Parts: sequence; structure tokens; C-alpha cells
Amino acid sequence: MRDLSLHDIERQGWRMMLRGGLMEILFGGMMFAGAASYLISDLGAPSAACTATLIVLHAAALLLIFWMRKRYVLPRVGRAVFGRSRKRRLRWMRAFLAICVLATIALVVLTVLAQRTDLSLLGPISAAPIVAIVAVIVLVPLGALAIFLDYPRFLLLGGFIVAAEAVIALFERYGAPPHDRTIVFGAVGVVNLTIGLVTFARFVRRVPRPDPEEAIDRG
Repeated sequence: MRDLSLHDIERQGWRMMLRGGLMEILFGGMMFAGAASYLISDLGAPSAACTATLIVLHAAALLLIFWMRKRYVLPRVGRAVFGRSRKRRLRWMRAFLAICVLATIALVVLTVLAQRTDLSLLGPISAAPIVAIVAVIVLVPLGALAIFLDYPRFLLLGGFIVAAEAVIALFERYGAPPHDRTIVFGAVGVVNLTIGLVTFARFVRRVPRPDPEEAIDRG
């Protein structure tokens, strides 16, 4: 049997926490929020209503993830107790993960707002550089997390965002169908949410909730 280092144990703990598919569900909710905001904009709603819809749905997605994590994931994976230095490292890791998630949410919000008002986030430049810059902003931090946590799906999630930007750029160049951004963001949301829900269902089925009475008997 192979000996496990503290780094291996920590990495396995993070992977176990991520196995619930919550990140995929969160990204799916973010994409659906963008699609809903574009849809009500296409239907003639004022900009303030579209922005409020985007922010409220993002907040609802975050609250849903926190509830699912507390209700279904934590009771199954438990909590590991590490030393002081390890706890400090984990705090930095959690902060970095939170920053990446919030930065991605901010990028989606700013992109939706900029595209709705026909303004570029980066000034009057062509679509190709914008897609490249978005790819760097999204994929670099998510790639670092994918390597550190040994969870390649972070790159997949970032790839969906970059792909959505690329498709929208192609629509702007060659002609777009009605409700193009709603379709693009909605399609990406469906894919992410499907992956997340399937992963979550498998996690709940394969990782049983511990029986408190059994734990007391063993103690």
C-alpha cells in the first residue's frame, strides 16, 4: 500500500469535496442568469430590470450551492483536522478559490452588461483579441486550480465560458439569429447544469450519509 503524504491527503479531501458537482451547478446557474437577463432585455425590459435579474439570479445560485454543500456534501465527506500551518495554507486556498469564482461571476456580469449596451469592456477593438483576453483571464486561474486540486473539470468550465464568447463573436461577424446571446448562454447553462446534476446524483447515491447511531456504537 502506498504511503500518503499530507499533501496527498489534503488534495484527496478537496477532490472529495468537489465530487458533488456543485461547481458545475454554480457555473450552470451563472450561465442561465445571463441567458435570462438577455431574454428579458430582448423582450423590451429596461436595463435596470435586466441588471437586477442578473444579480438576483447569481445570488440565488450562490445561496443554493451553499445550502446544497451544507445539507448534502459536508455530512458525507466530514471535516478533516490539520495543523496550524496546514490550516493557514487551506485558508489561502479557499480565498483563492473564492476569488476565482467571484472574478468569473464579475466577468460574466460585465460581459452581459457591455454587450447589452453595445460597449466593449476593453474599448474599440475587434472580437478576436477580446476572446483571447477572456481566455487568459478565465483559464489561467482555473488552470492553476485544476492542477493544484487535481480536478481537470475546472478547465472544462473555463472552456465553456471562452467557447460562449467565441460563438458570440462569430455571430457578430457573420450574422446572428434572433435571441442569439440567450441561446448561447442558455445552451452552455444546460450543459453545465446537466453535468453538475448528474455528478451530484452519483455522489449522493455512492457516498452514503453516515448513521449517527452507528458512529456512537463504534465510539
